[in-house]
Amino acid sequence: MADELIDVYDSEMNLLGTAMKSQAHREGLWHKAFHCWIIDDDKVWLQLRGKDKNLYPNLLDISAAGHLGTGETAKQAGIREIEEELGLIVQEADFIKLFTYRLVEDTTDMCVREFCPTYALKSLWKLSDVLMQPEEVDGIFEATISDLIELFGGDVSSIDINGYVRDNKQLVTKKVTVEDFVPHGQNYYLKIFSTLERLSDK
Repeated sequence: MADELIDVYDSEMNLLGTAMKSQAHREGLWHKAFHCWIIDDDKVWLQLRGKDKNLYPNLLDISAAGHLGTGETAKQAGIREIEEELGLIVQEADFIKLFTYRLVEDTTDMCVREFCPTYALKSLWKLSDVLMQPEEVDGIFEATISDLIELFGGDVSSIDINGYVRDNKQLVTKKVTVEDFVPHGQNYYLKIFSTLERLSDK
């Protein structure tokens, strides 16, 4: 996990100053992280985290996400992260704001307190257009939004997703369960996917 200088806040999102990302995660300092879910009609893209990442390796996650650098806006961070992680160029006007999520995650090594400006982005590309960032992204997949709602709602135990893994140009299908996703929590995923489902119907 690359360290960087970020802005830190109190629990009401009032700016307090700056700290290194490692310190914020160690001490549970509130900070901001960009979340973006890329949708293609009734499907959503899922990023497979790199196998060498310190946190949640080899698990499915948000299409693109990352911390805001000090003084950076959420959309500026989003443009940077999507280009870095997926090799795709977007503009600020492309983002559709959904909500800001308060993410609280405690592990044995980290105490995460994040305000997460969360966006949707309607895909202008094919999955095969993605250029995966070395050591960060090991795959890009898509799943039907309704299947994801059934999975996280407990109606089914597994679903099929389709996509590409690093260094393989052949489309692959994977059967996945809730345990194959970064544990952001059932409420987070259901809120996201139900919101994306309404958006995809428009």
